[in-house]
Amino acid sequence: MSEFDVIKGFAFDMDGVLADTARFHTIAWRKIADEVGTTWTKELEEGLKGIDRMGSLALIISAGGHDDEYDQSAREALAEKKNTNYRELISTLTPDDILPGMQQFLDELKQQAIN
Repeated sequence: MSEFDVIKGFAFDMDGVLADTARFHTIAWRKIADEVGTTWTKELEEGLKGIDRMGSLALIISAGGHDDEYDQSAREALAEKKNTNYRELISTLTPDDILPGMQQFLDELKQQAIN
């Protein structure tokens, strides 16, 4: 067995892996929609799923008919504001928010000195 045949560590993306944070993305994007004057709809919310940050922002701005009102610099500032809102929201996560089975899996990794 070579050294490459043994798992030595794991890397996790928190979103949807360790905790369900989709609601926080929705809240943060909705704040941005409110700020730019776009009416929040279920269709808009659904349309944002799987889209990157700048693409999501473009959809929000376009849905409100505000395409000409925001240059690239303003869009980047709005995207950063969304991320700030999101980070504030995820700071409220507790161990109770860990998805089922993940704590046991993490504990098992720790017991096996896999980090």
